Amino acid sequence: MLYIDGFAGPGEYLNKEEGSPLIALKVARDHTLSKKLQRPNMELVFYFVEKDEARCQNLKQKIATLQLPNNFVIHPICASFDEVFDSILTKIEEQNKTLAPCFVFIDPFGPTGFPMSLIKRLAKQPKSEVLINFNYQALNQWFLQDPRKHGHLDELYGSDIWRTALAINDSRHKETYMMQAYQKALSDLGWRGRHFRMVNNHNQTQYYLFFATASPDGMLAMKRAMWSAAPTGDFQYFDLTNPEQPRLFNQEFYDRTYSQDLANQLCNNHCGKTVSKQSLIQNDLALHPICIERHLTQALKIAEYEFNPPKIIEVKLPNDRTRRRGTYPDDCTIKFAP
Repeated sequence: MLYIDGFAGPGEYLNKEEGSPLIALKVARDHTLSKKLQRPNMELVFYFVEKDEARCQNLKQKIATLQLPNNFVIHPICASFDEVFDSILTKIEEQNKTLAPCFVFIDPFGPTGFPMSLIKRLAKQPKSEVLINFNYQALNQWFLQDPRKHGHLDELYGSDIWRTALAINDSRHKETYMMQAYQKALSDLGWRGRHFRMVNNHNQTQYYLFFATASPDGMLAMKRAMWSAAPTGDFQYFDLTNPEQPRLFNQEFYDRTYSQDLANQLCNNHCGKTVSKQSLIQNDLALHPICIERHLTQALKIAEYEFNPPKIIEVKLPNDRTRRRGTYPDDCTIKFAP
């Protein structure tokens, strides 16, 4: 397995906060699946790429202080991300091979250094995922306003599609367009995608996290992570929010709303059909912008017991096993009403 941190930083900051490389290494080392990750013939390869020489050397020193498993192969590299990643992909492409399953984290200070042409080549690797820190604040303040930097945005988006935003006067509509255009650029590469919005203490968007994958399981895993950070399902985090302050509505309210939406979607998509639960997970649930597994269970209950007439008319288990009311085992099939 391959983990690449494209703008790795110094490993630790002046306030003693750990950087993403140390966090990634510790998470992999201490993970609940650590025995599987450390089994024989399994290598976890980490590339930590940092262009600034002083930061890179500090990162190497910090990594050296960690006690890590023998199967962790670590490459701290003092160079630019686009140069290193281009070299990695070129070697793979020239040999007609594919990358090991990889997760690429791109966390720059601004909207340069990770052109869409490079992301496109990554998307061609069959088991690849990317998480991009898209610094909208820097893009809006320093790049949109300066025609000399517009070429960088063409590279970022892979086209001039973003230029429509120059004629949009409303700042919120402009931001929405810029984000949707970038999400579409990733989706056009064959990836499923989702973004998470980060808002600073001035109530301004600081950056977005864009996740993209071709894997339904990867999509669900990232949505679960987003739900843990934003328990109302809006997938945004506000520095202004007081974590001790009670919310107007609790999580059950939001869960119910999203589950109702998913129930309607399932009934419309599968009217008169018999579908396996696994198919619902891999397609309908993974493609839903918000819902995760618990919403699917609630959506099926709504369709079977609350709609009048019921929209689910049979739930069947293999080998004539008896099903407990209100449950939907992973190997069941579900028949929707015409």
